[in-house]
Amino acid sequence: MPDLAIVGVGRWGRVLVDAVHEGSETVRFTRAVARTPANAQEYCRARGLALGDDLAAVLADPGIDGIVLATPHSQHEAQIVAAAEAGKHVFCEKPVTLTRESCARAMEAVAKAGVVFAAGHNRRFLPAMEKLAAMVADGTLGTILHVEGNMSGHIGNRYTPEMWRVDPAESPAGGMAGSGIHVIDAMIHLLGPITEVEAQSYRIVNRIEMDDTTSMLFRFERGASGYLVAMMATAPIFRVQVFGERGWAELRGERELEFQPVEGVRQRWSFPPVSTERLQLEAFGAAIEAGGGFPIPPEDVVAGVAAFEAVALSAAQRRRIAL
Repeated sequence: MPDLAIVGVGRWGRVLVDAVHEGSETVRFTRAVARTPANAQEYCRARGLALGDDLAAVLADPGIDGIVLATPHSQHEAQIVAAAEAGKHVFCEKPVTLTRESCARAMEAVAKAGVVFAAGHNRRFLPAMEKLAAMVADGTLGTILHVEGNMSGHIGNRYTPEMWRVDPAESPAGGMAGSGIHVIDAMIHLLGPITEVEAQSYRIVNRIEMDDTTSMLFRFERGASGYLVAMMATAPIFRVQVFGERGWAELRGERELEFQPVEGVRQRWSFPPVSTERLQLEAFGAAIEAGGGFPIPPEDVVAGVAAFEAVALSAAQRRRIAL
């Protein structure tokens, strides 16, 4: 069973550790790295994690097979490169980096070292998403014309000015880094790379200096169009809807999928709840054991970061961006 170290023991780092703390026979956490260890001592003691503040010491530990990064986005490239050069497999939360160029450098380091790289796009592991992807791939929807997505919530009210996530350099274009990037990844998974982006982003009600309403238009390499919105000041919603010449299919929430064919009866499926955080970490562990094969390929990771970067650039410059 691969032994992992969590780097970044904040709210989301703890979610990841807790996801596999009990019952997983595929992967486990044994070490933790925190910027301020005192803030994580009690938690790490309860989870049986050896805690420190030195990433280099963890990378030099032969007992650690992989690291899991739940750190600020701007730190990811250097941390991925350092881990790869140390021969450690890497799981990195999204967005993997903030620019396409940075992401490409990180993926080059991973490829050169021959280690497993896993991006934290956990919604790829939803059974409903897997069903939707199969319907697109097998031609059930016919030629794909358009895709729409929305991942929004009321998360702006839990951010405070001193949090790193509020820094525009870490979270450009409002909710894109926290939520919208998930839908970009889903769309790339379903339709392939995005080639054009036109975005707008505004702060309407947020008290923090962070946009709360961001929307964008896409064009995909295969010809389809797309639309995505990410808001930070409304009721939670997650949906992805794909339109094809033979009908549409909509994933609403994490468990409900609906298909309306052009001809025929509407179909609905409800899927059991799963821990996507656990599924992605166990897939990471399985890929380490197998020597490769994490479900999200590096080219999709780079394509997602490129689109994410283009959204921020388009919103700031108020122009269409060609990738």
